[in-house]
Amino acid sequence: MAAPKRVLLLTNSEYGQASVHLAVAHTLAELYRGDVEVHLASFGPLTDLVRSASDYATQQYPGALPFIFHHIKGTDMSAAWGRPELRLEEYNGLRPGFFNTPKLLRLLLRLTSPWDGPEFVAIFEAVSALILETVKPDVAAVDPAFSPAVTACVHTKTKFCILAPNTIKDFSMPFQPWGQAFWRYPALASGLPYPLPWYLVPLNIYFMLYIVLYIVITKPTKNLTAYVRQHTKPNATPLTLNLLNRFPPPGVKYLVANLPELEFPHLRMPPHLVPCGPMVRPAPSVSEVDPDLASWLARGPTVYINTGTLHQTTEWDALEIARSLRALFDRAQQSHYDTTAAYSDSEKEEKTSRITTKFAGGNLQVLWKLTKRGNYGAAEKGSRVHSVLEEELDSDRVRIVPWLHPEPPAILAEPSIVCAVHHGGANSFLEAVSAGVPHIVLPVWIDCFDFASRAELLGIGRWANRRTLPLNSARELGPALIDVVLSEEHSESMRHGAEQLAEICGRNGGGRVLAARTIMEKI
Repeated sequence: MAAPKRVLLLTNSEYGQASVHLAVAHTLAELYRGDVEVHLASFGPLTDLVRSASDYATQQYPGALPFIFHHIKGTDMSAAWGRPELRLEEYNGLRPGFFNTPKLLRLLLRLTSPWDGPEFVAIFEAVSALILETVKPDVAAVDPAFSPAVTACVHTKTKFCILAPNTIKDFSMPFQPWGQAFWRYPALASGLPYPLPWYLVPLNIYFMLYIVLYIVITKPTKNLTAYVRQHTKPNATPLTLNLLNRFPPPGVKYLVANLPELEFPHLRMPPHLVPCGPMVRPAPSVSEVDPDLASWLARGPTVYINTGTLHQTTEWDALEIARSLRALFDRAQQSHYDTTAAYSDSEKEEKTSRITTKFAGGNLQVLWKLTKRGNYGAAEKGSRVHSVLEEELDSDRVRIVPWLHPEPPAILAEPSIVCAVHHGGANSFLEAVSAGVPHIVLPVWIDCFDFASRAELLGIGRWANRRTLPLNSARELGPALIDVVLSEEHSESMRHGAEQLAEICGRNGGGRVLAARTIMEKI
């Protein structure tokens, strides 16, 4: 019997980057069972998640081999971001504009390659040894933001693909004809609308020229390059795949978690880009992980609020969200609709349906995962948030929790979820799209603005803090919630559009299947 093929997945340990690698690992176990041995290499914080993903995959697919985790010793990306000199706290609350967008763009360059020379070399050498001595993979797939690992793959002459949670737009801007990146599409971190009105085109050109000239003139990685060349063999050059890179490694495919149907229109696709679609890892259902929560969700239509783990919510923003929910509950109470199900019980069991928003006021619920910035009360009696939602919190129609045990895709798959409120992160957006759930997007920085634009362009949600970003305002968020959840004019069309996109994303097994098969084709 032939030995199983070895696939090495190299990723940063932050979930936003690692999620697509976990999804592909699961799919390799599903499709190839004992014929593929999955090795996943990352930093310590990902250890438990890899173990649980492996356990779930092997339970689901008899004969599948357990994932083998390789702990890369070194400074993970989040630890590098925590350096005092990076001063991340200074960028919290920056409203994009003429002065702030250039600051955010400079920050983005630092965030995508945050390691100093010694840290980079240590990780590069660890990954090189893993490739040449320990795993000896038949093929590798690498996180594009894991630049030491990308560099190691190039310099060890390993067959590899780039496996990215990024979008088509992220990697295709340098390849657009007639300079359309400057005048047609909103610059990253700009918060500008699409389509760009003529009077904002000069500002967009300024943002694009700024970052291009900044890279050309300052050469932000020159010190890193000098150090790496001096301290490595064979004199490796750090390969940082920033979003302006026109020269991908020869023969390397970029597998992205995006489709043209989810993207800004008329983008030209460079030949090395493979639009796979959302790569969402199957996860245990809510009823398996938290039966109490599953029973609660089944009581009625539910708005799910999760603005990410890294983004922390101030008391101000939490109060504005609470006041927006107050407006939603009050409007629902006035509607006096009957509770109905849009689909049969069998369809609900298959997680393909959504409960309609025509409900009695007493049935609307909110599940709110709140990561707080600061020490303030939320669900506790006497807190300012509780005073706004007192009746709903006391009657258990609103649950505010710091953590949820089921994974977000499992919660979104519940038929009762009628709206996902999130911060515009790539995973949050794509998980909601894959589940066929309409969006409320509250972007806070950099790429989040693009996802808020996409929700509106696709007709599946609302950008609900455009006038007040990066803060929230009940005057803006409240009407947006009412529009998405209750409006007879728009809610049904948004839900229908979201379900159509979910059907497109799920064809042929979804993006994770195409990505897994493309990786295996490299062998």
